[in-house]
Amino acid sequence: MSPKSHKHMHYNVALVDKLWNLKRLCETHLKMHIPLNMVLKDEEYRTELLEKALLANNDELTQLVWDVRHMEDAIVTATHTGDEFKPRKKTRYSIKLNFIAAAACSLLLILSGYLLRSFLPLDAGEVFVLQAITDTRVTSAVNPVAAPKYVPGSPVVRAGKPLFRVHGSNTVGEKLTPRLVESYLMARGATDIKTEQGRTETEKAVTAQLNGRIEFIEIHAHGSSTAFTDLLQGSAELGMSSRRIKEQERELLLAKSGDLTEAGSEHIIGLDGLAIITNTKNPLTKLSIPQLVKIFSGEITNWSALGGRDLPINLYARDENSGTWDSFKSMVLEPASASLALTAKRIESSTVLSDSVAKDEGGIGFIGLPYVRRAKLMAISATKSSKAILPTHFTVSTEDYPLARRLYFYLPQKNINNDAEDFVRFSATERGQSIVEDIGLVSQNIKTGQPFNNNFYPEEMRSLTARSQRLSINFRFKDGSDELDTKGISDLDRLVKYVEINSPKRVQLFGFSDSEGDKAENLALSLRRAQVVEQQLIARGIYPLVARGLGEVAPLASSKSEGGRRMNRRVEVWIL
Repeated sequence: MSPKSHKHMHYNVALVDKLWNLKRLCETHLKMHIPLNMVLKDEEYRTELLEKALLANNDELTQLVWDVRHMEDAIVTATHTGDEFKPRKKTRYSIKLNFIAAAACSLLLILSGYLLRSFLPLDAGEVFVLQAITDTRVTSAVNPVAAPKYVPGSPVVRAGKPLFRVHGSNTVGEKLTPRLVESYLMARGATDIKTEQGRTETEKAVTAQLNGRIEFIEIHAHGSSTAFTDLLQGSAELGMSSRRIKEQERELLLAKSGDLTEAGSEHIIGLDGLAIITNTKNPLTKLSIPQLVKIFSGEITNWSALGGRDLPINLYARDENSGTWDSFKSMVLEPASASLALTAKRIESSTVLSDSVAKDEGGIGFIGLPYVRRAKLMAISATKSSKAILPTHFTVSTEDYPLARRLYFYLPQKNINNDAEDFVRFSATERGQSIVEDIGLVSQNIKTGQPFNNNFYPEEMRSLTARSQRLSINFRFKDGSDELDTKGISDLDRLVKYVEINSPKRVQLFGFSDSEGDKAENLALSLRRAQVVEQQLIARGIYPLVARGLGEVAPLASSKSEGGRRMNRRVEVWIL
């Protein structure tokens, strides 16, 4: 890349960085969710957002708007040759859109791993041969001069030992981890960041020039269980999992890695939520997880058995390689030792699956939240008698929705790898969490929302929260105690930052328990849990307005199962 081209590349990425800050500040001041993709790619949406930002009468936002506009104008002025104003008569805005799209492409290609190369392992996986194969479509978005093709027999570039190796879940490792790694390396000042395809589709390496060296980070996504076997064998420095570590795995790793359930080791990096969809003419509005098991295993084959019309049930499922299928299998079928019916239509595309269900009056399928489209969204309950809840980013964030699950990084605390630790820390930042959201998962960045049903709560709480908004976090606790779990510890700092930005709003805390044991003891335990969060916030300079314990009322699930008890043991956070 020529010095001039490099300058433009840097300048474009700088504009995208401004747009990312615009998104973040607007979400804070305008109280609305803003998709980064729309800000980058849709000029009309971006222009409207800039106008709204100016109307907020916030000095920081106003300055950012003018910075963005000046950078847009400067890019147009610095890069057009004059030809674009001749016969075609492009407008200033269409030219600006082209260059912002190129800027977005420059950054998103880096962040998405679109620049693909091949690598082969040497020296037991510690040295990689990097083939200099460049896709000219990608090159043109960054530099109009195409890079030379790789010539067989030319010298290889040896990357040496990886900065760290992260192994485990395909749900986490297929898209999320590569994107996080690319953004992390960019934050460290790396250049020429590329995602290299490995020997299989589930093996990748992200390479970059960093401090004068070509470095790489290895990503193997062969399944959650491999996170713990590879940590035990010393073939990975960081594990990724779409489920919590099992007790047997924790015990096996104690001597080598320390207790991986402790706060320094167990890191929640995002949440995953599944939407169950049917045709809009289906009269049913809710289903329980036991009913889903019977439907998708083929035990129930007609909607009339569920109170619907006399219609055969047609099953639609994602293909075997899909992370969405992995989520459904893990959350619905495997806990009941059930298998997907052979009659299910397996579909590779999320969009095609959703549209197929929308056209089939007997259809039912599962999909990621962004792909509901024209289908009907079903409310889901943990059991037939539990509260049925519609899936939204908010109900997944609070983990009220029964088909929500946490996604994890596990970092050993013995012989810790400093680069892996820095990466995990970056993943938890607001910027790292925005990447979680941009690929379709649910981030931990705090948002406000309304409860799924106000009548769900007791009168005392409804009175206290009449003018309040609920925040998208629930504090949960270790089994049978008032000690916060690892997500709760991280969420304390997020909550403090949120309250500081939104001052003078005040926090309200409401504790709940499961229904096992004595009712009076459960009421006392729910109060202690609310007070634990209160004291942690006070220690950080935040003084809650209310901290109440409400006991076993307003259960989200049946307390007969461990999963249900865990859902019910919580402290909800409201803001007034």
